Amino acid sequence: MANNFRGAAITGVGLAAPGRKATRPIMDLMLDASFQALDDAGLTPKDIDGIATWPSKSPSPGMSPIGVIDLKEALGCDLSWYSGLIEGPGQLSSVINAVGAIATGQARHVLCYRTLNEYSVRKSKSPEPQPDAVANRIVGPYAWQRPFNALSPVNSQAMLARRHMHDFGTTKEQLGWVAVNARRNAMLNPHAAYRDPMSHEDYMNARMISDPLGLYDCDAPTDAATVVIVSSLDAAKDMKKPPLRIESMGAAAFGRNSWDQYEPLSGMPALDAGRLLWSHTDLKPTDVDVANIYDGFSIHTLVWLEALGFCKRGESGPFVEGGARIARDGELPINTGGGQLSGGRLHGFGLLWEPCIQLWGEGADRQVPGNPEVGVAAAGGGPLAGCLLLTRQ
Repeated sequence: MANNFRGAAITGVGLAAPGRKATRPIMDLMLDASFQALDDAGLTPKDIDGIATWPSKSPSPGMSPIGVIDLKEALGCDLSWYSGLIEGPGQLSSVINAVGAIATGQARHVLCYRTLNEYSVRKSKSPEPQPDAVANRIVGPYAWQRPFNALSPVNSQAMLARRHMHDFGTTKEQLGWVAVNARRNAMLNPHAAYRDPMSHEDYMNARMISDPLGLYDCDAPTDAATVVIVSSLDAAKDMKKPPLRIESMGAAAFGRNSWDQYEPLSGMPALDAGRLLWSHTDLKPTDVDVANIYDGFSIHTLVWLEALGFCKRGESGPFVEGGARIARDGELPINTGGGQLSGGRLHGFGLLWEPCIQLWGEGADRQVPGNPEVGVAAAGGGPLAGCLLLTRQ
């Protein structure tokens, strides 16, 4: 099946993630990750003719502190294309946009990045602005949530989890295996935020945050920068590593653009993005060797497993139960770096960094056995949904 995605490939990655510790200025982390990725690809800043991120530089403390032009100036690049938009299909928007720029000949090497310093901001107790607050009034969708003091995403995603339980019989115990699997993998990842052992009993005994989601169902804010370099396949042929071809992409904004009003209420636009991913390729879910799937909250992973066709709709709970099927040596290894639940909140970009590491055979103690060749990265909760299918050349 022909598509224009196949003219683009990932050629280098970088990650600066000191975890939940006192850290350096965020631009230091950003440059560390950038030069790691450049060295990984065998490039210099002068080779970079495109930069992309999502979202653009944000006024929300810690959410997106470095804009495209900030990074361009720090690296000294001359750009023929760049993108830093606020709207898009989620955390992988920058890569999706970069593929388009390469397909239309506007760039050859695009540095895509995601950076956050949410942990430092929260530690400093900087006040978080009220969402959609205008003259002491709450407007937009928050007008319906403020009377119940339900402004945190965990509140709406707890309702998603409860609805999934109602519709399909999913249990809290099954959700726990997503978190336990993530921790087991994080223990082998030197970049992970949480590396202490955690049992299923520990998970079940953790304090409740928003019923039914507990402490270990929620990702961990951190300071980090993640970089992925997307190159034209022609330019990638003679580079340091085998290029990881972008075989297919899926992105969607079907139905209500809402954290809690998408139909079905037990799903997310991930269901549409996953369907579109497979419509552009002859590969099938059974061809995937490793999958890194969004886990901003544990319920997101269950919905994405269904969306990507790894199990039938409503069967993700039994699919993960016991943890064996999703372990590193299981039928479908998922979140092999610890995901966001234990690896740290890299806001979806770590879920793209990790399959690249796995497909290049650089996972060290956490390397998936069997020489994996096909990987999936999926990111987005609520109304956000984007996914990529990667194959090693």
